[in-house]
Amino acid sequence: MLATYSCISPLLTDRAHLAAGIVPLVLVGFGVGALAGILVGGRLGDVHPHATTVVAPAVTTALLLGTCLLSAFSVPVIVLVALLGLFGLGANPVLISLAVRFADKARTLGSALTVSAFNFGTAIGTWAAGMALDSSLGSTGPAAVGTVVAALTLVPTVTIALLHRRDRAGTVVGDAADAADPGTAHAGYPAR
Repeated sequence: MLATYSCISPLLTDRAHLAAGIVPLVLVGFGVGALAGILVGGRLGDVHPHATTVVAPAVTTALLLGTCLLSAFSVPVIVLVALLGLFGLGANPVLISLAVRFADKARTLGSALTVSAFNFGTAIGTWAAGMALDSSLGSTGPAAVGTVVAALTLVPTVTIALLHRRDRAGTVVGDAADAADPGTAHAGYPAR
């Protein structure tokens, strides 16, 4: 998603034929969407962390694909960019929370590695988006790169969600013992 966002101006001006003066307003729409996405994603992640980490990249993949397909139409692209902010960053607080939770005693390291991974992914994704921008894909190249990367994100998130679901199903018998000892792990997570 950030690969697309980093190179959004050519898409908006060259492909969707928006005036350059409109681009900052579209970016404000993205920012409002991102703020709402982080707030909503964090709240949903408190209740359904694995569902949030699967749904957010799945919807982001669809939005990026829609951006590729509808890039010649200004109004749909503006709406899609705002929705990319909403869904594209919605899973980040949940992913950080899960990393910290699974890091057990190395919570600071878990948080730092998660943010470092986000930044590394942004750097690589933006580089690939720039390469795609210079390719025959032109201004839709970054959105195509973003679509592929967002789809690939589903591989680990779905795998982790399925493993968590399997582990929860296997620990039903242990729940009574866990309730007796509040220091033990619940729902497949390390104890806090």
